[in-house]
Amino acid sequence: MSIRPLTLAILIVAAPSLHARADDVTNQINEALAAYGRKDLPTAIAGLEAALNLMRQSRADSYGALLPAAPAGWNADGVETVSVGIAMAGGGVGASRKYHRGDDTVMVSILADSPLLQAMSALASSGIAAIGGIKTQIVNGRRTIYIKDDGAFTTIVGDRILVRVEGRGQPEDTLKQFMTAVDFAAVERAGR
Repeated sequence: MSIRPLTLAILIVAAPSLHARADDVTNQINEALAAYGRKDLPTAIAGLEAALNLMRQSRADSYGALLPAAPAGWNADGVETVSVGIAMAGGGVGASRKYHRGDDTVMVSILADSPLLQAMSALASSGIAAIGGIKTQIVNGRRTIYIKDDGAFTTIVGDRILVRVEGRGQPEDTLKQFMTAVDFAAVERAGR
């Protein structure tokens, strides 16, 4: 594949999430094109990788904006994002936020394009899940996996985004409250 079709493919895939970083991404791609034209492949590769990283960060930021506000009586930490390419730690793009009420802690995470998604899909559909104390529950009309030992509900949105609510030692109802607060339609739109 030549560099121009590759550049076009990158821009088409990332176009919906590039609003804030469009100039930086475009600049990196243009620098990569110029370097490629000079036969400076290391600089061209670095420019394209920088553009990809900027696009991943933009997607992570969009997921972070979808994390729910703190319910009444709870406080929320700032949003933490992750945007790692496949070459590192299996990859993934997402965001998480911790919520506190006294000594109680709950974390809500949204993670896309991660190998964890395949593992959770396999676990949910296997008979091993029931043996391991894992059960399927419907929360707010969504099929979720509940792992009592972890104090976690997990669901898959749009076949490629993992949403997890985790609070070891927290009652199921508290965890369900956080899971219900996630706008799954917005998460699915952000993942397109």
